[in-house]
Amino acid sequence: MDPCDKLHVRFHFGGQFVRIGPTLDYVGGDEASSEIERDRLSLPEIKGFLGDHIPVKESMKIHFLMPGKKLVDGLLFLCDDAGCMKMSEYITDGGVAEVYVEYFGEQDDQSASDSGSDFENEMDNDLEGETDVEPDAVITADDDVQIISVDSSSYDEESDHEGEFVRRKTKFPRYNPKVDIPLFCLGMVFRSKEQMRKALIKYGLLTFRSINFMKSEEGRIRAKCGWPGCPWTIYGAYSSRCSRFQVITYEDQHECAPNRDNHLVTAKVIARRYEHILRANPTWKIDSIKATVLKDFFADVSTSKCKAAKKIVSEKLLAGLKDEYTKVFDYQLELLRSNPGSTILVGLNPEYMDQNIFQSFYVCFNAMKKGFKACRRVIGLDGCFFKGACQGELLCAIGRDANNQMYPVAWAVVEKETSESWEWFVGLLIKDLDINDQGEGWVFISDQQKGLINAMQNYVPKAQHRMCARHIYANWKKKFREHALQKKFWAIAKAANREDFMYRKAKLAQDTPEGARDIMRTEPKHWARAFFPVGSLCDSVDNNLCESFNNAIVEARFYPIISMLEKIRHKMTLRVQENRSKSEKWTSSDICPNIFKKLKVAIKMTQFCDVLWNGKEGFEVKHVSGRGRSYTVNLDKWTCSCGYFQLAGMPCCHAISAIYKSGRNIADFIHKCYSVEQFKKIYEHCLEPVEGQERWPISDKPRPQAPGYVSMPGRPRNNDRKREEGEAPKGKKMSKHGTKITCSMCGHKGHNKTGCHKNPEKGKKKNAFLKKTGRKMKSSKQANTDAQIRSSQQAKSIGEVQAQAGSNGGKRKATKKQNVQSKKKSKM
Repeated sequence: MDPCDKLHVRFHFGGQFVRIGPTLDYVGGDEASSEIERDRLSLPEIKGFLGDHIPVKESMKIHFLMPGKKLVDGLLFLCDDAGCMKMSEYITDGGVAEVYVEYFGEQDDQSASDSGSDFENEMDNDLEGETDVEPDAVITADDDVQIISVDSSSYDEESDHEGEFVRRKTKFPRYNPKVDIPLFCLGMVFRSKEQMRKALIKYGLLTFRSINFMKSEEGRIRAKCGWPGCPWTIYGAYSSRCSRFQVITYEDQHECAPNRDNHLVTAKVIARRYEHILRANPTWKIDSIKATVLKDFFADVSTSKCKAAKKIVSEKLLAGLKDEYTKVFDYQLELLRSNPGSTILVGLNPEYMDQNIFQSFYVCFNAMKKGFKACRRVIGLDGCFFKGACQGELLCAIGRDANNQMYPVAWAVVEKETSESWEWFVGLLIKDLDINDQGEGWVFISDQQKGLINAMQNYVPKAQHRMCARHIYANWKKKFREHALQKKFWAIAKAANREDFMYRKAKLAQDTPEGARDIMRTEPKHWARAFFPVGSLCDSVDNNLCESFNNAIVEARFYPIISMLEKIRHKMTLRVQENRSKSEKWTSSDICPNIFKKLKVAIKMTQFCDVLWNGKEGFEVKHVSGRGRSYTVNLDKWTCSCGYFQLAGMPCCHAISAIYKSGRNIADFIHKCYSVEQFKKIYEHCLEPVEGQERWPISDKPRPQAPGYVSMPGRPRNNDRKREEGEAPKGKKMSKHGTKITCSMCGHKGHNKTGCHKNPEKGKKKNAFLKKTGRKMKSSKQANTDAQIRSSQQAKSIGEVQAQAGSNGGKRKATKKQNVQSKKKSKM
């Protein structure tokens, strides 16, 4: 159909006309658009399309604003079909008809008594549910209203009409889209074929029956029940008797049961039905979606259909991705306005400055800066990928509060983890936290990122750089998979002194000498507690707090950039408030609860300690279990020869035994960084609220564009199809995936003789392969020279072969001639 054959109508409803001086305005309300076929244009048709957006009532007046005029002098009251046709004549060449809805008499209804209001509500409900009356207007001369004829040119002109317009009733019932479950009957009128199709789909979904569309053309539609043998059928077509789409044939008897194999429950239906849940919980499990669909629609759906539904919602949710990138400068101004003193920076890609391509966004709130001043000088650094369609990574800097919980200090959005992005992030972090003297006295914990290692060497070379022992073990485990080795690795990592470290390492070497050597490839000062310098007040060998932060914001990582940053801000605001309120209830002890739990473990171990006291500050404590080692404790200096007391700032089991022996209080030997008072200082600063987007300041900077595709590090994700639950595997032989192999040489599990450390041939084949394929690439100049030499050698060899072939041919001819002559002589 030609677009010019349709009239585009924009409805304005829910507001009211307000006269301000000489002008007239329509205040409040909402807007909605519809397209109406011009050849069917009438007042009932306009009210029908208006009914798609709001309930149509008799108290409404519908006005049309003539093009080029204002509300005060350009409104036409649409009271009949002639006025609607006049509106069609005014709007041509793809214009939009502005239609305003006026609510007449509703103010009086609101001021009526309670009983009167209930009565009016009942009448409104009855009118909304009416299906057999065309909602044409009724205007009488006695009505106290102002009528503007279609021929009038001004809203203020009066009409001297006499008599009344009569409400016309139709012969056929009209479909009401507001009903809960559609009910059909012979002769029912629909506005279009699409409306009838939607009504049939809605009927099938709500009655748990599969409706098959046997014919669906432009002028007709036929559907029947999908249950074999069920007589239910319906046929609708465009009817000239009412100029509408009408039910021509209808058999309403069902001889079937509800069907769980309902093809009407499509991915789009699931997405539309559960969009609000998927928006709130993007990680909603597929199995839970299946169970919910079965309960609500009585239908079994596949995993792929549920995934497609999640994808539809995700794409719809992220449709405004590009729009959010254009508002990052506005968001920056609002954060700086609401939280003064914060560091909020937006970075653009320097390679495409003329195109204003977004690159990074850094956030460090002033409240988090102030709170971190009461924390220890320990920071964990890590990065995590976005989960949704938005590509990029989130870098974070996490501190430790007095209760040994995470304290997010700063976070930033970057394209990916590179040396440049880490140097940019670390440089800003050092300025915000006022880290001086090249980081001396500070501790940074990371996950062995190469770019971060370079940034640490450039900005804080004197700081202690720890690396997460979990990641080191994960890499080490790839070669040494035996479960028994795991405990020995962690015993080495958590050994409190170097003597114990060497002893634990020797125990590991008894099982796997190669593993003991391989574990030292990363310097122990980065991951072993025995080599940590004292004074950091942190004994952690992992970066678990950063992992906890990444897990806490996993839902936010599904959203576009501004929505994601807002989700993180909400979580941090709530976390600060909850921790501040929680600390008010810690009145039973001056020590934070998590520290007290850790202390109770050390107290329990004192049952294996035998103390010898010299009467002053010197104590000799012997461990009666294990190797029976003895340690010296000096309570005056807060030291123990095991090394843990001076490293963590809290007494070990040996120091606690000495404290008990001398009759002192344990709380006096715990550093104040673990106190409830210090915890309250950390969370005494709160984040300030932020206005909504409509009230953000407008930046005068150019609008950034969304970055293009960024190739993320690592192996690409495998998108192979996953088998359905209960689906038979391909082939007739089960895969060996997950089986535990046993070495035929040493008898241990987890490897075969090819990778066994006792195999003298181990690695030879692999090294030979590397030598074969590890050739260095030649330069293009050298390659061209070699090619010329090879071609000349080939030409020379070809010439020699041809010359040799020619000489051999001559010799063969001469020999043949001599043989012929010798035969002739013999005959003679």
